[in-house]
Amino acid sequence: MRFYYNALRDYLAERLWLRPAGFGLIAVCVVAVATGIDQVIGQPFSFDIKRETIDGLLTIMATAMLTVSTFAVSVMLSAYVAAISASTPRAFSILVADSFSKQAISTFIGAFTFSVVGLIGLNVGFIQASGRILLFAATISVFILVVGTLIYWIDHVARISTVSSTIDKVASRATDMLTRHLTHPGHGGTPVYASAMPPDGALAVLSSFTGTVQFIDVAALSGVAEEHGLTVHVAVRLGDVIGQGRPIVWLYDGPLEAVDDDAKRAVSAAIRIGQSRHRSEDAVLALKTLSEIGDRALSPGINDPGTANDILDALLQVFSDATRASEQAGTAHQHPRVLVPIMDPEQVLTAAFEQIARDGASFVEVAVHLQHTLSAVADCLPAVWTEALREQSCRALDRAKGAMTHPHDIARVEAAATLAAG
Repeated sequence: MRFYYNALRDYLAERLWLRPAGFGLIAVCVVAVATGIDQVIGQPFSFDIKRETIDGLLTIMATAMLTVSTFAVSVMLSAYVAAISASTPRAFSILVADSFSKQAISTFIGAFTFSVVGLIGLNVGFIQASGRILLFAATISVFILVVGTLIYWIDHVARISTVSSTIDKVASRATDMLTRHLTHPGHGGTPVYASAMPPDGALAVLSSFTGTVQFIDVAALSGVAEEHGLTVHVAVRLGDVIGQGRPIVWLYDGPLEAVDDDAKRAVSAAIRIGQSRHRSEDAVLALKTLSEIGDRALSPGINDPGTANDILDALLQVFSDATRASEQAGTAHQHPRVLVPIMDPEQVLTAAFEQIARDGASFVEVAVHLQHTLSAVADCLPAVWTEALREQSCRALDRAKGAMTHPHDIARVEAAATLAAG
């Protein structure tokens, strides 16, 4: 269920129609109230607002907002294309979910919708003195909102296409995903190592699909386990590419003969398999997306080692913030009957650092900064991560030695590789 909730949330976060629909609904409500308010309260005010005044305001706003909306959409798309060109296509789904850009454009489109609906209601002829005052107040409120949004959006859109803005957004997503991984290593179930195997005689539930594991609904699996008195041992991890007929769950420690086809279908449905990795739950995908930005900057066509170092700084902050947040929250196991294989540190760290270590090996400034970053990450992560970090440091050092020719550069990297030496 959480996967569908997250998928719906991400779907709505990427859609522009929600706020304009809300503005249109508000406009209809305001016009409806304005039409009948005179019959309810009469004329409680000593002043009146001419119909022509409101008509002129709404006409100006409708004309201006249609132009501004068209311009804003084209500017936003251009900014997204520029940002993706400078970073990675995997960042698009995160960039397009940028809340303020959508809110601004939705506000402009919504104000246009409000103006059109208001003009229709005003020119129908049913709105009298009190209704015109209400419609005028609503129009002024929308106008103030639009002006404030436009002023702030001009400053905001200038930053969308910058690499630093993209890094901040992707790093924020990576921090959230890594915090969730550290807090719930078993997605709410009991975490076990990927090498852990079920006992002999366990019942395997096979995959009906071929694809990538996108989500593991531990709560649904726990319901099956409680109902049948079983232990559910998940055989796959997020991001695993599996084929049809591969075991995805093992069932044991209970009356296996009671497991009918409905139970097997419920278990199978709890393992969501799709075409590619899904960003709503996958910490490895978020870290890999962030690392790809630095890796792209190291390509010969761009040749920007400074951006790669910025990514290393961002990765250090991601690991630091996620560790601090997870320590404050504490590790949680809500479903003890469900065993879920964890992402081992090697897999997480490889996604974060290996691309930069490989393609930045010939850049002495990147190789040195990478070694410093790995040492700093080791200081903030639990001791169980140290060996995997040391392995990353050793591999990065070996790559740098093989790629560099000047003895001074090699000596600088060796001096920085304190984690590998320890």
